Amino acid sequence: MSYQHTLGERARVRLAREGGVAYMPALAHPREIAFHDCSLSQRKKVCRLLDEAEQLKCPGDQAGQGDQRYFRIIIMPIGSDNDVITLHVPEHRAPESLVTLWKNGPCDD
Repeated sequence: MSYQHTLGERARVRLAREGGVAYMPALAHPREIAFHDCSLSQRKKVCRLLDEAEQLKCPGDQAGQGDQRYFRIIIMPIGSDNDVITLHVPEHRAPESLVTLWKNGPCDD
């Protein structure tokens, strides 16, 4: 699946880091990215990261086993809670670009 070809301007993406020994909201640091607020280059960058996350995902019940953290990525293709896609990427497998997106949002380089 290529998200660049399937996500339009109304899409939204939610990222959060979850799992670990105890839930601490400050460590989750949820972020929402609304494509209509992004430039074309930012949307392409986010889509590339989503394509990469798709390759690194694991089943939700395996993502945070034990005290391991993981990234929960919720993709809403048409900007609503309908037809959502959820990806779980273990923190130890997450590329630095995904961590940066979660921390900083889709900043242009």
